[in-house]
Amino acid sequence: MEWLIFGILSLWLIVSVLGAIFVKNPVHSILFFLSSVLAIAGLFLSLGAELLAGLQLIIYAVAIVVFYVLVITTIPWEKVKRFEGIYKKELLAGLPVVLIAFVLMGYMILKGSFAEPKAETVDNVRDLGKTLFTSYLFPFEVASVILLVAMIGAILLGRKEEA
Repeated sequence: MEWLIFGILSLWLIVSVLGAIFVKNPVHSILFFLSSVLAIAGLFLSLGAELLAGLQLIIYAVAIVVFYVLVITTIPWEKVKRFEGIYKKELLAGLPVVLIAFVLMGYMILKGSFAEPKAETVDNVRDLGKTLFTSYLFPFEVASVILLVAMIGAILLGRKEEA
């Protein structure tokens, strides 16, 4: 039964990600992104990581989607319309990377032992907090600075040009 739930959530995630990438309307893209966040939270729940599922919903489903809505409302879409279409060079450059990553992840899933359940119970909150604020403090802060720079850039792109 777990495999059926995992398969349904995985299929939902793949469809949502492809929708977010290939849809033309930016609002629909955000809705597909939100759908993929919900699917990932469901995958976390099915794997027994309730804290990660909750963080996924709180951080991404609320904060990041609100941030994207802010970006969509501030960017003048007349400037963006001239860049519509498929970027063929970028697609050709990125396709081998995606295929190699897919093969490596498939190998890890089939041959890895990371999915075996542990006999001992662990405290997810304490372990995550300790790891996040000791080993990964710098990347955590870098991610927040990147989001701040992206927000400032969106505001600068969206402001009206003075005549």
